[in-house]
Amino acid sequence: MEDIIAAIGMAPQPQREYLQQLFKHIPISNRSCRIVKMKTNTKFISANEPCEAIWVLIEGQVRAAEEQISGDVYVFTEFQAPELFGEMEGLSGITYYKVTLVTSTDCTFIILPMDNYLNWIRNDAEALFLRVRAIMSHVLVESKNDRAYLFLDGIDRLVLYMTKYYQEHAKDKICIIQTKRQQIAEQTGFSMKTVNRSIKKLADDGLITKKQGKIVISERQYEILLDVMDKKLSK
Repeated sequence: MEDIIAAIGMAPQPQREYLQQLFKHIPISNRSCRIVKMKTNTKFISANEPCEAIWVLIEGQVRAAEEQISGDVYVFTEFQAPELFGEMEGLSGITYYKVTLVTSTDCTFIILPMDNYLNWIRNDAEALFLRVRAIMSHVLVESKNDRAYLFLDGIDRLVLYMTKYYQEHAKDKICIIQTKRQQIAEQTGFSMKTVNRSIKKLADDGLITKKQGKIVISERQYEILLDVMDKKLSK
């Protein structure tokens, strides 16, 4: 068992600053936790399992997946650190996890027992306010995107995926998409054939660049893609 404040101190910026503010007043009695490091593509939460702990992502990226009866997996959203998993279930009184979660990169988590989290958040108005604001912001954005997403075709969904990827991963005004085509297909909800055809069309139109099998997006290309997406979503 380790101390949660010490664990947060090891997190990179900017997530360290947010987590330090969030956990600033957590009682000493609730600080005991486990620190877990996981490799890429590790499933750490399965839908319908008992929701007995809060998983605090302090470094890395996680994807949420829907496992179909057919065996197909549909990835419907991704999360960047800092993020709390199991929190919405706990605050809602739901006793099981609602979604399956898999690491998209190497990740570091703090695991806090659910009872400890709920006892702390009931008595810490500042922390509760921070989490309510974060949850409501996420819900409002996702609700808007979900409504628009239903009407997007293969290319438009791919453009939306690429603009979000650029925002999260661009360095020095350029972004190289490292995600495999199969994973892009899972996240956009289209077949590999549709994804490959859409990538070719975007490359032919000069909206992205293909280099040695990788998708490269410059700042100018990103701005054009963003403008295309803004016009689509504002209709």
